[in-house]
Amino acid sequence: MTPPSEAELGRYNVRPLTPGPESALREAALALGSGTTALPALARHGRAEALAVAGLAADECRVITRELRRLGGEVLSSADGDRALLLGPLSALGELPARLTEWGRRTEVLGAALHAALAGRGSRPAPVAAGRHVLEFHRRTLVMGVVNATPDSFSGDGTGDDPAAAVALGAALAEAGADIVDVGGESTRPNSAPVAAEVELARVLPVVRELAARLDVPVSIDTRKAAVARAALDAGAVIVNDIWGLRRDPEMAAAVAEAGAALVVMHNAAKPEYGDVVEEVCAVLRESLALAEAAGIERERIVVDPGLGFAKTPAHNLELVRRLGELRGLDRPVLVGPSRKSTIGALLGGAPPDRRLEGTLALCVLAAANGADLVRVHDVAEVSLCLRVADAVLRGTPEEILALPRPGPTG
Repeated sequence: MTPPSEAELGRYNVRPLTPGPESALREAALALGSGTTALPALARHGRAEALAVAGLAADECRVITRELRRLGGEVLSSADGDRALLLGPLSALGELPARLTEWGRRTEVLGAALHAALAGRGSRPAPVAAGRHVLEFHRRTLVMGVVNATPDSFSGDGTGDDPAAAVALGAALAEAGADIVDVGGESTRPNSAPVAAEVELARVLPVVRELAARLDVPVSIDTRKAAVARAALDAGAVIVNDIWGLRRDPEMAAAVAEAGAALVVMHNAAKPEYGDVVEEVCAVLRESLALAEAAGIERERIVVDPGLGFAKTPAHNLELVRRLGELRGLDRPVLVGPSRKSTIGALLGGAPPDRRLEGTLALCVLAAANGADLVRVHDVAEVSLCLRVADAVLRGTPEEILALPRPGPTG
């Protein structure tokens, strides 16, 4: 079989619903329109594995229903068969893709999409190369530190037009434990005014150039403009962090591809209207993956970001963190940026950005527990220490802790 394209895989937008909040699985079943008649099937099968699938043709829905039932699973589908929940033991869902190859190219692609979602849900992503650096995700949650080389950062930590201050901040973040230093020269806070590329370049280029020469960690450029990305990559950046996921500047994908850089594609929306916010975020991120593939960017270099705080209400942001595991169906590393966001302020009675550390720590730990591989934060030292403890629970006890003796007698 010719490997399916990102566009072909993206048609089905497969999302793993387990493990995850039980409410998300129940609501996905009820949203198919079959009412409470779906609940007995959830009771029998939903505790094992569940995959949400969209974009099905009626004959494809009939095929997967027949084949999964033969394997001991169950399919709940919408009235017209375009959406479905696949329920059953992992062994059944794991065998299903091979069964689908017998029915033609379309079901073969569907099988590949199911396989990719299961693979992403079941293991940590492979390392991502970023210039001479390699980002590895199996041992711990990585931390991206934020350098706002702007005078109008929402978080109050902008360094304005002082490159030396921005360089000092970036160096301090790396010393505090940042695995990546992300430099931006245009504020993306709500209702912020856009700046010209020339202004953005004047802010970021001296900073990127100096940090890339000094640091032992990769430098990322946070920009939505291809011209800024190109210049920053020439100055030593090795990652492009695009808040529009290649969907705003038509030259951005080519700029990344030509440089062989790593890439973060974030979800954003000009006119957000969500039904299921997680489903739609996943669908748009798949569009970004397809754009990257068309430009020649290997998917092994791409990280996805659901875009907390971008075109989303506080309720949307919390839902995304709660159901973050569904993004693992994209089979790419997941970056989450909860740092000092207004959602935290709303939850804490209007706390300003400089009083949102505890909320940031909570969301970072919850994101790591629900599937994040990286977090993007301002308070690197505090978050790094917090995640060191959380990862010891989430990813396995460190060797040095296993070697510690038991405490002495008490009482």
